[in-house]
Amino acid sequence: MPTDHTLGMEVVAMRVLVTGGAGFIGSRLVARLIAMGHLVTVLDDFSSVRRPLPPDARIIEGDVRDEAAVRLSLHRQEAVFQLAAVVGVPNAMRRQWDSLTTNVLGTMRLLEALPSGVPLILGSSSAIYGKTPQVPVREGDDVLLGNTHIASWTYSYAKLTEELLARASAAERGSEVKIVRLFNVVGPGQTGRYGMVLPRLVGQALAGEPLTVYGDGSQTRTFVDVRDAVAGILTVWDKGAPGDAYNVGGVGEVRILDLARRVIALTGSRSPIHLVPMAAVFGPAFEETPRRAPSIEKVRALGYQPLISLDETIQDIAAWLAQAPSPEP
Repeated sequence: MPTDHTLGMEVVAMRVLVTGGAGFIGSRLVARLIAMGHLVTVLDDFSSVRRPLPPDARIIEGDVRDEAAVRLSLHRQEAVFQLAAVVGVPNAMRRQWDSLTTNVLGTMRLLEALPSGVPLILGSSSAIYGKTPQVPVREGDDVLLGNTHIASWTYSYAKLTEELLARASAAERGSEVKIVRLFNVVGPGQTGRYGMVLPRLVGQALAGEPLTVYGDGSQTRTFVDVRDAVAGILTVWDKGAPGDAYNVGGVGEVRILDLARRVIALTGSRSPIHLVPMAAVFGPAFEETPRRAPSIEKVRALGYQPLISLDETIQDIAAWLAQAPSPEP
């Protein structure tokens, strides 16, 4: 039986479905699963970026909300990773219907058609915690979501509903579901097209343009490299308890203003920093979360440990953008 030494787990080749497998995180997960010897099927509608996938991946172009596409994709699968979602806060605000239905209806379709005994690893988000003042936030802490009239909360409510569906299916239908709450995943290959802060700042620094920081820059985030995030997802799949949720993220809060300064220093840029009012970017129907940082002790107890520093990630993003065919691949 082969062993994946980076995760310390024995690997038996399995048939695995990854929904949203052409996305930033999904494509990395697909490549890792194939490298581990698994037979991977990707279900994706390719509505965002069409990233190259390994030639060994079986690709089904379809929508996770479509019952026929889901049933076709699930045929003979032995594990499922649900990562299909509308990407980015600005995009989710513009496409509220798609954001809600891709998460909620898509996950419902998967749970309804999931064969007995097949585990589903649900890619959730730190957004479900909302604006809770608890920092670092733990899996059992209360959530605090904002006014439903504010469009920026659409994604948070969608992801929370997705989790509730998964838990209900586990409790009432016996589904084997494990939930991964991802915190600000970044890394080479990520586009700034949908508002992702780090590739946008690095791209601006490399182009000699002003780095745009929204608000006063005092808001904090904790970033995790996509390679570590994938390791966390696989750790939860291998060792997580069915029906449970796990924060997967990095360590160390950073103010966004300080992040911009770090990007300038690491890229050797001479770009200035411009503060831009939130309303000018997102409109009035937006509410910012002041702080967001995870407690990762629960997933650490399973053996997960983020290894890639933020500085290393910034340098890798800069190197990738420097050789990419365009700043928004």
